[in-house]
Amino acid sequence: MRSTVLAYVIATVGLIMLLFGVWGFIVLNNAEIEVALTDEAIVVGLIGGGFAMIGVAQALRLLLVLVRNTIRR
Repeated sequence: MRSTVLAYVIATVGLIMLLFGVWGFIVLNNAEIEVALTDEAIVVGLIGGGFAMIGVAQALRLLLVLVRNTIRR
């Protein structure tokens, strides 16, 4: 049960990171000043980190399903 909650917490944090990355990308696109490349790299890192955390959460959920199905047999 705790592992399932952990998977959903990781997925939620990943989704929040992804949303903040997209929001940062929109803010940087609408900026009227010159934007440094490091700022854009941070936004890409946030988006990539969000996708990675969502992937880890999905892998944990799949592992939990596999473990539950193997223990019952």
